[in-house]
Amino acid sequence: MIDPKTLKRRKAGSRLRAGALALAGLLLAVAAAPAPARAQHKDLISRLVQSDGEAAASAYVAGRALLSEEKWAQAASVLSRFIGEHPSDRNRDAAMYWLAYAYEKQNKDREAEGVLNDLIQRYARSTWVDDAKVLSARLQAKRGVVVKVEENDPNDELRILALRTLCENDRMGCPARAAEVLRTSKSVRVKEAVIILLGRYGGAEAVPALVQMSRTEPDEKLRMRAISALGSTNDERGLEVLRELAMGATFADVSPADSAIHALSAHDSARAVAILGEVATRGQNQRARTHAIELLARRRGDNVVDELLRLYDAVPEVQVRKYVVAGLGMRKDARAHAKLVEIARSAPDVELRRQAIHSIPNRGEEQDLDVVLSLYDAERDNDLKKHLLGAIGRYQNQRAYQKLQQIVRNGSETLERRKAAISHLSRSKDPQVLRFLEDLLK
Repeated sequence: MIDPKTLKRRKAGSRLRAGALALAGLLLAVAAAPAPARAQHKDLISRLVQSDGEAAASAYVAGRALLSEEKWAQAASVLSRFIGEHPSDRNRDAAMYWLAYAYEKQNKDREAEGVLNDLIQRYARSTWVDDAKVLSARLQAKRGVVVKVEENDPNDELRILALRTLCENDRMGCPARAAEVLRTSKSVRVKEAVIILLGRYGGAEAVPALVQMSRTEPDEKLRMRAISALGSTNDERGLEVLRELAMGATFADVSPADSAIHALSAHDSARAVAILGEVATRGQNQRARTHAIELLARRRGDNVVDELLRLYDAVPEVQVRKYVVAGLGMRKDARAHAKLVEIARSAPDVELRRQAIHSIPNRGEEQDLDVVLSLYDAERDNDLKKHLLGAIGRYQNQRAYQKLQQIVRNGSETLERRKAAISHLSRSKDPQVLRFLEDLLK
């Protein structure tokens, strides 16, 4: 089994991190408008986009199973192969952490540190990064290296709270006070908070300063804060610089381009939706393009569906179009549903059909099961039929159970699909399903 101490540490670590953030970022947690969007981004539709299929999922599960059996060398081999063969899979960050864990268990500390450093650099927003840092610090401690933690001036909290209170009560005076603090303070943390306050309370007068900082601020961290703050202002004057940054050739998970796309997604203007669509179709970096689609799909409003439908026809690459299809699966709109059904039935590219099949259940509408059932009965492609079976298995209701039971009983179905149907049924606690499974033993 996985080391119980590790599991306990992960739970305790989460509590400790939460407490530390509450103490060290009192205002940043309250004042930063983009923060909720970034927190939700841990589970964006990139995790709903099928990348390498069920083979990837099976390989990852196999690696985790070997870890639970404490077969460290075998687990490392399987996970290492999974990481190499499935570079875009949604579980790649988790697999990298567990690979490092398996290496550490074999005292292969150098290999473990290499994987952890790669994880931290490549997946800066991953929920596994904090665990990776803890494991990395443990490995460094074995070498006698003490990891130093930067200490904050406790008075910074008071300065931030004071400025926040002043800005809340005197919005007209906020830009001038903020400019003075930015000029005199040496604390990056205070400056970050000031920029956030400018975005929230500074109004129209703060926009020129934020635009300038977004373009020319030498400190990258402060520059990205200014870019995010532009999105919070909802002022149209900030859109052009956000567009310029989002359309750039370079992109990373924590970068000006990434911050610009987030800022556009937070901006209330209808023009921001159009710019996100432009980034998705004409951006120079494919990761930026798919990221724009991810965040576009999470916005409210019928115009988002309009834009996604337009993008499906406008985007040439299949991999990017899959993000559009996944985005349609996030919408309750009847037009999004109709488009998903059309793609699932008749798209010329089989990958797009798979993605649509995967996305229909994501809408959370039980009536969509009717469509999935009809698609299953009509489909002749064995691979697509397998994906449709998986979609049926995601509906936890009697009609889905009855269809799965029918598949198990049907001798003309392949053995693989009949076994998959039993696997889906095994996740149900429904008494009728349990009786059905018991009858199979007779």
